[in-house]
Amino acid sequence: MATIARFGTSNLPGSPMERLRREPQTADGDRMQHRFCHGRQSRLPSFATRRARGLLAFAATALIGCMLLGLTGTVLARGVGMDGGTAIPFGPSLSASGWQAVSFPGRRAATFTARGADTIRVETAGGAGLLWRPAPPSAASATKAMWRWRKAAGVGPTDLARKGGDDRVLAVYFAFADPGDKKGRADLKALLRSGRGDILMYVWGGDARPGTIINVPYFKGRGRAVVKRRAGAPAKQWFVEDAALAADFRRAFGRPPGRLVAIALSSDADDTGGHNIAALSDLYVK
Repeated sequence: MATIARFGTSNLPGSPMERLRREPQTADGDRMQHRFCHGRQSRLPSFATRRARGLLAFAATALIGCMLLGLTGTVLARGVGMDGGTAIPFGPSLSASGWQAVSFPGRRAATFTARGADTIRVETAGGAGLLWRPAPPSAASATKAMWRWRKAAGVGPTDLARKGGDDRVLAVYFAFADPGDKKGRADLKALLRSGRGDILMYVWGGDARPGTIINVPYFKGRGRAVVKRRAGAPAKQWFVEDAALAADFRRAFGRPPGRLVAIALSSDADDTGGHNIAALSDLYVK
């Protein structure tokens, strides 16, 4: 797990919500200002003047290059991607990309908003919500996944194994059909109601060491969570995650996975009454 040195979002003065909403403008809220000094010029510039101009041109070129690479955070650049992987899009709209929102009775719903084709913004204030979609047929045998995520605000550490006390900033779900189920249920809700299939979650939350596997207190014992980031991981910073789906599934369930049939995201802050504002981008499976 590595930190990537560019920012697809940024922080600006105002409320946390405003900051994430307007992030693509700058990386740190500072307006970039360029000052140009004008002076007298001779008809034939001196060697020192020509050298200074050359250094200035070089510096300007380097700065532009850094901006395009996302090193200064002022340009929203695309993630590194996954060679041979299948991209899971969020836009131009969530519904057009096959995503469906799920809310829970008696709880405030989370808000999911597509930000272009590759990025989604997630927010929940004292509530919870889940967003899911069927996995592409080409990803049925996927053994790896990759994404990057970032928080602007998030709940503190919780006990991810305790029902009613397991708030987390974000979680990415991968739902697998039973090995003997050749068709597989692409509807996540139907899969959960059927009592069949397994859920492997990757979580930003809690306080366990990254890589720790936790029994999820839901899904009738058919869910496991793999901690990717502790709740206290730095805010306002993108993190790239690699997930070894097949290997982690074996560690979690003691057997190989069935077909990948659905993918989901969730954010949970109802137990602590906290406030999560986060983004996830460049989701791939392979």
